Amino acid sequence: MVKKNKIFFTFISLVALLSLTSCDTSAISDRFVTTLNNMLPNLYITLMQLLLFVITVVVFIFLAYKPLKKKLQARADYIKNNIDESKKKNDEATEQLKKANEIVFQSQKKAGQIIQDAQITAETKSQNLEKELAKSIEAQRQQAHKDIEAEREKMIKEAKTQVVDAAINTSKEILKREIKVEDNDRLINEFIDCLDK
Repeated sequence: MVKKNKIFFTFISLVALLSLTSCDTSAISDRFVTTLNNMLPNLYITLMQLLLFVITVVVFIFLAYKPLKKKLQARADYIKNNIDESKKKNDEATEQLKKANEIVFQSQKKAGQIIQDAQITAETKSQNLEKELAKSIEAQRQQAHKDIEAEREKMIKEAKTQVVDAAINTSKEILKREIKVEDNDRLINEFIDCLDK
């Protein structure tokens, strides 16, 4: 770069020299050398500035860049670990959800089976109870019929007895004598035959 600057300044100097019309070349060359020296940087100052820049860069790297890079890497590792842990927990939660859904499905299936079995049992018991009730009603009906028939027979016997007694009493009054057993039986049989007809 310094070489390019010297070539550039030499070219400018030549152009300036050719364009000058004055013949006082020593003053012009002194002015030109002074201007050229003022334009070129001082080598020691440049080296010092370069050294300070390098020191600043090294200090920045060790005091700021490396700790910052280390913290950023730790943060990235922390985030990556959290993401991996979250994925793992999400997979576990998904697996647990599948298991829970399977348990719920099996429970619902068992509950449906229990309900179906209970309905079948209830229907069977209901039918058995209906049959027993029908048998009981039929037995009670037959018993009632027997009781009614027995009561009817009893009432007929009582009615016959009362009629016989009334007939005997009436015949005693009409005949004014005592009726014999044979006459009594004959009159009763005739009366009953009349009632049956």
